[in-house]
Amino acid sequence: MEMLRETFFMKGFITAMVIAVLTKVIVWANYHRLLVSSEEMERPKRYWIGTLKKKIENYYNLQTKVNNISCIVDKYFEADKILGINSFFLEQIPGFCAIICVGLGCLGAIRGIAMNADINFWGRNLIIGVVCGIFIFMMDYLTKMDQMKRKIKINLINYLENILPNRMLNYTKKQNYKENLENKKKEEIKKEKKQVANIEEHWGEIASSRECQLTDEDLQILKDFIKDL
Repeated sequence: MEMLRETFFMKGFITAMVIAVLTKVIVWANYHRLLVSSEEMERPKRYWIGTLKKKIENYYNLQTKVNNISCIVDKYFEADKILGINSFFLEQIPGFCAIICVGLGCLGAIRGIAMNADINFWGRNLIIGVVCGIFIFMMDYLTKMDQMKRKIKINLINYLENILPNRMLNYTKKQNYKENLENKKKEEIKKEKKQVANIEEHWGEIASSRECQLTDEDLQILKDFIKDL
């Protein structure tokens, strides 16, 4: 308690530890969100995963061959940001906080020695700084997110290389089938119209010949028949 009252170094230890823990939680939440998104790629995406998915879809729509998808994924992944700060930089903050704790402990010890303070005072200061630094280092090491990041990349590369091309191919086939079906219907309609025109012309020639005289009523019935066709 005497040390807590007499030195500001303890406040530095506490602040560094709080910053380290909060940063770790924020980074973990960010990677967890990316992991969930990478496992549900069929749903609409936001942020850079949605941009990446749309970009690759456009390449496939243009029938452009896409090489080195893993490099594209790495490029977007390394540009990931949290609150405008690069996530890879935030991952390093707990390590910096651990170094700060050890540094504060050493500074406290140097200060105590310079002031001819009791060894118990500056010795405890040094020990607490080293212990806090080791604690943060261990927490950072034991909660490394390399496996989570690796899984995110694997999910993205697998979807973009294996699943998305097949889906785009099936979609293109469906679109081509619909277009062919519509063109076929248009051709059938044209043929039917041509046949009706031929029938109308043929009966018109018969009606106008001397050998077959039709009354106005017969002509009207014939027109109605052709119209029905």
